[in-house]
Amino acid sequence: MTVANSAYIRTSGQYVPETIIKNDELPKEMETSDEWIRPRSGISERRYAKPGWKNSDLALKAVQNLLSKGEIDEREIDCIIFATLSPDIFFPGTGVFLQNKLGWAERCIPCFDIRQQCAGFIYGLQMAKAFVESGIYKNVLLVGSELHSNLLDYSVRGRAVTVLFGDGAAAVVVSRSTAPQSGILYIENHADGRGAMNGLHMKIFDNGKKPAVDYDPYDFNANADLYPQMPSSKNLFSNAVRRMTEVSLSALKHLELSTDDIDWVLPHQANKRINKAVAEKLEIPDAKVLYNIHKYGNTSAATIPLLLSEFTADGTIQRGDLLLLVAFGSGFTWGAAIMRY
Repeated sequence: MTVANSAYIRTSGQYVPETIIKNDELPKEMETSDEWIRPRSGISERRYAKPGWKNSDLALKAVQNLLSKGEIDEREIDCIIFATLSPDIFFPGTGVFLQNKLGWAERCIPCFDIRQQCAGFIYGLQMAKAFVESGIYKNVLLVGSELHSNLLDYSVRGRAVTVLFGDGAAAVVVSRSTAPQSGILYIENHADGRGAMNGLHMKIFDNGKKPAVDYDPYDFNANADLYPQMPSSKNLFSNAVRRMTEVSLSALKHLELSTDDIDWVLPHQANKRINKAVAEKLEIPDAKVLYNIHKYGNTSAATIPLLLSEFTADGTIQRGDLLLLVAFGSGFTWGAAIMRY
């Protein structure tokens, strides 16, 4: 396997809001509890942003944390890829807001915004790898950031979705590797549009209608389109397990590797039961699977880079470790990446 001169993850950073919302602290109107949430999802608490904050504010903090490590000078970064399902506003994309808040606007570096939801980081990583290895850009800032808490339905109607999600951001820099022990070896992404409306979705901006928002947002019986909806959690669960398993095995086969070769699995943190089922099908010991869902809930595009940032910072993941990153998101979209950190 060729590693030298391929793209690699040079450094990472993260930010999660200070406000912790435990399961029993969710609004009583939701008629939920820790006993209902934790066994179904593995989530004990999540973080919520301060009132008035935007997604780009979380992303800014994550990038500042990355830069504070001194592993790259900000002037070396020549491209931004921003993965999110919760943009600051409908348009323009959140990447340009982040660029301006970082003080990089005068350099006019390009900003790409991608919307593959929970698979956004894997999709973005494939883009960043291609950009770097083709020589288009040298150092790509890839951000996964979500501010879900302002978008959720805090009534019984929204309970199944709302209990799962939290706010958070993480970022990595993808650069060209000259070291033999580090490199992104292979990435494989897929999508199946038949699942677009059968899985998690949000219909608030439907431009097939005129106006695009054609209901009274204060009328509870009329405003369901304002919030994320999940018609069938069983459909999502079964598809996530199947697709994450399939794409992981396909990526390993492409590199002529087995699951025994993997040091750590960094799965999207949607549901702990999903990840345990995937690990079981792959015959990977649970001790090799990294989790932080219990602390942060599902932070969509931020989950995998949050795992990477946390577990490299504490020394669990070392340079040269072989990592399997795998995600499944609404759309349906899914993908896997294998890399030597």
